Amino acid sequence: MNAKVVRVSLEHRFYFYEGSYYTQLAFPYLYWKDYLRYFDQIEVIARVKKVDFIDDSFKRVDGKNVSVLAMPYYVGVKSFILNLPRLLQRAFGLVKGGDVFILRSGNVSNVLWIFVMLFRKGYVREYPGNIYEGITGFAGKSIHIKILAQFLNFLAKKQAQMSKANSFVSQDCKATYATKKPSYVFSSFNVDEIVTKKNSYEVEGDFKLVTVGRLEGEKGHKDLLNALEKTDVNVELTVIGDGSQFKALKEQAQKIKSKVNFLGAITDRDKLFKSISNADLFVIPSHTEGMPRSLLESMAIGIPCIGTNVGGIPEVLNADYLAPPKDPQALAELIKCVSLDTQLRKRMGTENLQIIKKRYSKESMDKQKSLFWGELYK
Repeated sequence: MNAKVVRVSLEHRFYFYEGSYYTQLAFPYLYWKDYLRYFDQIEVIARVKKVDFIDDSFKRVDGKNVSVLAMPYYVGVKSFILNLPRLLQRAFGLVKGGDVFILRSGNVSNVLWIFVMLFRKGYVREYPGNIYEGITGFAGKSIHIKILAQFLNFLAKKQAQMSKANSFVSQDCKATYATKKPSYVFSSFNVDEIVTKKNSYEVEGDFKLVTVGRLEGEKGHKDLLNALEKTDVNVELTVIGDGSQFKALKEQAQKIKSKVNFLGAITDRDKLFKSISNADLFVIPSHTEGMPRSLLESMAIGIPCIGTNVGGIPEVLNADYLAPPKDPQALAELIKCVSLDTQLRKRMGTENLQIIKKRYSKESMDKQKSLFWGELYK
């Protein structure tokens, strides 16, 4: 039997240092070991930048049976356009030399898809959320951004129609890109990775909130800070993540009464989970989402969680724990309600653990992934 070798494209940036490839946030070697349960060789296609220095925040990507196939490095639309001839040339070679592909959302996959179709290669498509909402939430809603978002959303739907199969992080996402092709709903979230658990639901001192996510407009951090101004609860907020809104959010935080701690991105997973478990409540105030991994991880820790009723969030959180997006007042009222009731927080934490155990067991996720990946060989 021939070895199963798959090429996986990512809209992610890796770094090349002294002969090896590194990442600062997502997709380290440990992530790809999950794929090696099914495939014999993983070849990851992503943008790569050569660097002269790395620190402890960088994690190795390549290793035994996992390699990186570098695409030209770019950041932003202008840089993408300037590098497009090189991207097309590189994509041509990578697709011609491969057999089967897993395409994820992003410009790298869109460029590869042109040649995947040209050479009639087999591929499956993964969808992390609503493409249109993700782009407009990040880049704004000017006319030219809306036109670009509509085009890329149309392209995503066309790719779903022509793939061998598609996977989605939520039922909401599946409904957006539904086709007649085989569909699978699962998350890359690994419950076995989380051994940290919430031990106590008593509040000591200020009511401690934590939120985890990229500091970008569509993640709703501004709404959360506004909500803190509207509640009479003594609150301390910890913000974990980094992004283009860091400076603006820090300036906003300095003007409100509540204490706000910005920890930046935390790459040490054990440290991240401990920081979450030390809080009294996890909050996800997003304007758009697929199925947020940070929410699933927090639920697996057993911490009470509230969020906005967008994307896949209502699929895992009770309606009583949801607020409309872009509504700081509703978010403030929800925070106050949870802060006043220890038994409610304990019940919420217990419910979260039960949901994760029932819907996101590793056995269940592994089965769905294997069925999905197997579509490449049919």
